[in-house]
Amino acid sequence: MMNFSVPKRMISLVALILGGCQFAPQTRQLTVSAASSLQTVLQAIEPEFEKAYPQIDLTFNFAASGVLQRQIEQGAPVDVFFSAAPKPINSLLEQQLIIQNSHRSIVTNQLALIVPEESQVSLTEFQQLTSPQVKKIMVGEGASVPAGQYAQEVFSTLELSQQIQTKLIFANSVHGVLAAVAGANVDAGVVYATDVRQSDRVKQVALAPAHSHSPIVYPIAIVAGSSQPQTAQSFIEFLSTPESKDRFTQAGFGLVPED
Repeated sequence: MMNFSVPKRMISLVALILGGCQFAPQTRQLTVSAASSLQTVLQAIEPEFEKAYPQIDLTFNFAASGVLQRQIEQGAPVDVFFSAAPKPINSLLEQQLIIQNSHRSIVTNQLALIVPEESQVSLTEFQQLTSPQVKKIMVGEGASVPAGQYAQEVFSTLELSQQIQTKLIFANSVHGVLAAVAGANVDAGVVYATDVRQSDRVKQVALAPAHSHSPIVYPIAIVAGSSQPQTAQSFIEFLSTPESKDRFTQAGFGLVPED
C-alpha cells in the first residue's frame, strides 16, 4: 500500500481556508414595508445601500400605508415600516408593535391635482372641480391611503365635499389614481406631487394650498417583531446620508430637518 504524506504547510493552508469559509459573514435579508409613493426613490437607493452594506439584502413590500399597517398587525415578517403619514405609525406604537423611540420623520410631500395629458378640461385650482366639465375625480381610498385622507381634508377645507361627492371614485393606492388619470379613465385625480414625475401621460394643474390639509410627513420606524433591529437601524440611518438625501430631493420630496 502506498503511503502519501501531506506537507504540514499545506494542511495549515487548507484549515485556514475552511476556517475562513466557516466564519464568513452571512447575508441577512431586511424586509422594508413602504408606502407606494416611495417605490421609485427607494429602488434607486437600494443598490447604493447594498454596496455600503454588502451583507444585507433589501426586500421591499410596497402598498398603501394603511394596508401595510394591517399586515404588521396581523404578524407579517417586517423589519422596517416607512409610512406616508404619521397615523399608521402612531397606531402601531399604541399597540406596542413599533420599537419605542425608533421612529423619525424623513421626508415631506405635497398634494397635486392632475389631469390626463391630452385633457381639454381647463383646471387651474381645486375649486374648479365643481365644474360640470369634471364628471369623474379619482382619489385614494380614505381608510387606507393617506393621499386619499389628505385629499378629503382639502375638499373639506375648501368646502367642496358635498358638491363633488357624487363625482368621486376611489383607488386602493396613489399608483391606482395615477394609472387611471394617465389612461384618461377619469377627468382628474389627486396624488402626491412626486407621483406626477412617474408618468408623461398626466399633467399637474394645481397644488393644494398648504393650509388646506395636515402636513404630509413620512415617518419611518423599526417594527417590534424584527429579529435584527440593529440592521434595521443601519438602513434608517443610511436614508439620512448625503447620497440618499440627494435621491429624495431629485424625486421631488422635501427633507425634514434633523434634530
